[in-house]
Amino acid sequence: MSEDAVLEQRERKPRRNAVPEPNGHVPEVPDFAAAEDFAADVPAGDSTDVPEHEDVEGQDTNTITNKIYFVRIPRPPMNDDLVKKLSAQFNEHVKKVKGVNAKLAAKREELRELRRQLNVGKSVKDGYQPEYDEKSNRLQSLRNVRNNYQQKIGLIRDILRGLSCKSEQELDAKLKALEDEIKLGGLTLREEKQKVHEINKLMSQRTQIRDYQNQEASREELEAENSKVKAVIAELEAEFSILKCERDQTQVVMKEIYTKVKACEAEVKDMEDEQKEVVNAKNDALAALEKARAEVDDSKLDYRENRSFSLKVRDLVTAGQVDEARALCTAQIDAAVAKIASDVGYRKEYYSLWAQQRKYAVSELLPDSTTVVKELKAVDQGKAGGKGKADLKGAKAPPPVPQGVEKARQLIEKLMAEAQVEASRRAAGRPAGDDVEPSSGDADDEHDLPSPIVTVQAAPASIVEAGRPKSTATSARPADVLKLVELPKIIDEDFVPPVIKTEEERAAAKAAQDKERQREEQIRKAQEAEARKKKLAEVKEKKRKEAEAKRKADEEVRKAEAAVKEAERAKQLAEERAAAEAKRKAAEAAAKAAAEAKASYNPAAKVIAKSQVTVAAKAKPPSNDLLRYWKAFKKNTSMHYWILAAILVVIMLSLVIMALRS
Repeated sequence: MSEDAVLEQRERKPRRNAVPEPNGHVPEVPDFAAAEDFAADVPAGDSTDVPEHEDVEGQDTNTITNKIYFVRIPRPPMNDDLVKKLSAQFNEHVKKVKGVNAKLAAKREELRELRRQLNVGKSVKDGYQPEYDEKSNRLQSLRNVRNNYQQKIGLIRDILRGLSCKSEQELDAKLKALEDEIKLGGLTLREEKQKVHEINKLMSQRTQIRDYQNQEASREELEAENSKVKAVIAELEAEFSILKCERDQTQVVMKEIYTKVKACEAEVKDMEDEQKEVVNAKNDALAALEKARAEVDDSKLDYRENRSFSLKVRDLVTAGQVDEARALCTAQIDAAVAKIASDVGYRKEYYSLWAQQRKYAVSELLPDSTTVVKELKAVDQGKAGGKGKADLKGAKAPPPVPQGVEKARQLIEKLMAEAQVEASRRAAGRPAGDDVEPSSGDADDEHDLPSPIVTVQAAPASIVEAGRPKSTATSARPADVLKLVELPKIIDEDFVPPVIKTEEERAAAKAAQDKERQREEQIRKAQEAEARKKKLAEVKEKKRKEAEAKRKADEEVRKAEAAVKEAERAKQLAEERAAAEAKRKAAEAAAKAAAEAKASYNPAAKVIAKSQVTVAAKAKPPSNDLLRYWKAFKKNTSMHYWILAAILVVIMLSLVIMALRS
């Protein structure tokens, strides 16, 4: 509500009839914003004014009027075309801003949904990751085991390279065949030397063939273990391929969503730029509108000051400070008259505005109307029948279907007649001060009779009893007749201006509510996302712990099985070596005995034995204990594992010590 509306509303408050106090002041003064017809009489020893109530009998002739005047400033002309135009432009910009805000909010909601989907995809991918890592590590460890088995099998098979036989039986058969050829004779010396060379070569391969036969069982076990490992690897690779396929599909979906998020972010950025442009345009329009309104307000500054001055004077009179109010009004009148007299332009504008704004009250109680006077004469005669007739006349029903102005006129006549009859009943016993009619509002009201000089009612000096109005005149004064009408007593309550929200304020309130609702929704979604994230983290941690426990258990089982197998293999190899060594010694003894037996009656056998001894002497490695120990160490695989374990323990301890120091 504007300042002018507040001032007018305060000046138009309902009034009550004033009852004078013993000190002569009136506690509740009627609104003085009306014309001078509504001013009451106040005692003053130096006043020469005569009372206005000429028809009141029994009034003290010494009672004079003492009124307070001040100059009323007319309402300045207001050309609000520019304000309306700028307001319309501002409303258009506001609509544009609302449209852009709505689009931007929808696009941001879409962006939030895409980001939520992206977070869901990341959660799904992170859910796959522990199982993916576990299967990948397990598959890699199995592949390492398979490679070790294959390497060992390859080493065993490398022994056969360059050998002519795979077993000692086959070797003995070939040696026997060559010896038989030599025994049969018929060979040249060169051929015989070749046969002897072949025999020596075969004899030199006997040790390698024995080693191969000793490791043949180990090779078969390694191949069986390798087959089992391959089967497990194949099964695990099938599971791993399925998991990898699902993970790859999740990554593809996440990539598509990420592309949409980037596109949506670009659109949001463009909309934000557009929003800045329309907001700047709206702010410019608002600045222009406020500037125009400020210019209009500046033109109404004197008018508002005059209204505020009138309220101040009324407050002083209400508080009993009549002299101070009169002094202020005198100073205001002097200043206003001086300005009007000195400033020609202001004077012309002042008179012109009052000429345009002055309006006269139109009433049916004009001097040429005798309806009310006749009714008052009937009341003065004191006839009860007259009262009844007046009541019946005042309660006359309106025409059947009155419309428009006729209906309003009949309603006014009915109300006025009822008020007059009620006033006639109480006129004999009421004081004259109660018959003063209160003002109906501001001087600018169309039902008032304003004047450039406005009177302010002071306190009445005495209470004068009302008498019967004179009926000798041809017509009664309308003011006197109105003063006889008793108005209803209205409790004077402080006016509380209603809160009226403009379209902009309602839009701002709605936007604030939407913003608050969006903020609550965002908080709720953030809490839900945090809860989901926490739950996923708990699930991941649980899966990780289960996988770690399972891995450790499997590792312990594998270590135990490997230790048992290694012990069994070492035991079996030792038994096989002992059996092979015993067999070899027995075979050597038998071969030696056979060779000696053959040599006793076969000269060729002696040559062969001599050649074998020579070849064996050449092939025999020099006696070196360190080399023998090194070969034995290379063959002892369990010792290799123990040394490797010791090295790993030392490395782990050093790493732990370094971590503690850092």
